[in-house]
Amino acid sequence: MKELLGKAVQFIKENPGIIYSLVLVLFIPIAIFFNTSYTVGRFQKNIDVITQTKAVLAENIMNLTAADLLDRPEELQRFIEKIAVENTEIEKFEILVPNLDKDGFKMIASLDLSLRDADSLELKNLLAWNQREGIANLSSNSKGRVWEITKPVLDEQGEKKALITLAFSLADSDRLVDSTINRSYLVLILTVLIVLLLVSNQARLFGYALTLSKLKEIDQVKDNFISMASHELRSPLTAIKGYLEFFREKNEGKVDEESRHYLENISISVGRLGSLVNDILEVSRLESNRIPINIVALDPGPIITGSIQEIRSQAIAKGLELHFLPSETSQIKADPERLKQVIINLLSNSIKYTPSGNINVSAKAKGKELLITVADTGIGISAEDQLNLFQKFSRIQNEKTKDVVGTGLGLWITLELAKKMKGNVTVESIEGVGSHFTVHMPLA
Repeated sequence: MKELLGKAVQFIKENPGIIYSLVLVLFIPIAIFFNTSYTVGRFQKNIDVITQTKAVLAENIMNLTAADLLDRPEELQRFIEKIAVENTEIEKFEILVPNLDKDGFKMIASLDLSLRDADSLELKNLLAWNQREGIANLSSNSKGRVWEITKPVLDEQGEKKALITLAFSLADSDRLVDSTINRSYLVLILTVLIVLLLVSNQARLFGYALTLSKLKEIDQVKDNFISMASHELRSPLTAIKGYLEFFREKNEGKVDEESRHYLENISISVGRLGSLVNDILEVSRLESNRIPINIVALDPGPIITGSIQEIRSQAIAKGLELHFLPSETSQIKADPERLKQVIINLLSNSIKYTPSGNINVSAKAKGKELLITVADTGIGISAEDQLNLFQKFSRIQNEKTKDVVGTGLGLWITLELAKKMKGNVTVESIEGVGSHFTVHMPLA
């Protein structure tokens, strides 16, 4: 247990935000409980005062009538019975007069007929007789709480002639108070449950936040590792390429066919590894926003032409025709270096997946955009493959592409670069017919 408490304290120290949740769990229910208790208590006191005031008022009114009926007991009895029928909260209604033959009082009218003409020596009656204002007290019986008021009946000269005892039942008001209390505690219980649910939800969110924070840290470590590893790989790759070139130049004509084949394979593998390292570095820089983007107004025509000239040798090596169709280009907003990288990536991709035929580049303004389209007569892309085309490491896997080398990062990099220049890249393709990749750039 001690170890468990120690872990809990340590967890709170490491995550002080959890204290807020604990305060919510304790403070809100306690505050609601005391507020409910105070409100219900005040409500009950107010009800009692109102009932007492009503009883006193009723007794004062009856006092005036009873004074005229003291010498007519039967009429007085009918009067109090009528009053009791009209006011069901009256539990007790008695009229007493001083007993001239004995000490005490004699009951001349009562709701309890068995008490008529009975003698009474109750202390409260003696006390009320000696006080012009009478007395009132709160008592209880089997039916609940009762307000009981005893007061002298005065004649026109202010002389005391009799006593009136009136008892008002508080059962209805007590039921109302009990109902209010029950509802209040029900609200309290529901509030506590809601707070617990909120705290539970906050704990889950807190856990998610911690997990997200850890994931971000891990992701940052991963990016740093990839960036460092990629940089470290570039140096030996450059050295290997240099040694290969040096070996070829020094041993030109001295290497047999088999050795030349091995050297060629090594060169191809080094080139592929170099492309992978460059792509991974580019992805890392894009994800960490370390690629500078300098947006300026420019004419894309020379950039498109330059990109085609730069990559034309690859097209010629495959026997493909590469053309820039006559177009009227408009000024656009873009980073010239990144726009060139986007176009070269799309041209390189088309060359890879076009066994024969041609690749045409065109540009046209449409609305507020300039559309630069790279259209090929390659293998095309199925509708299913198009859904994942621009995701990282996504490649088309079929018999026609099994010999095509690539990292699956080129199109993702192309799309991200276009987005950073407030543009986009879309594709339209028919399997076996060819593909049209279109770069959307905002007009200047």
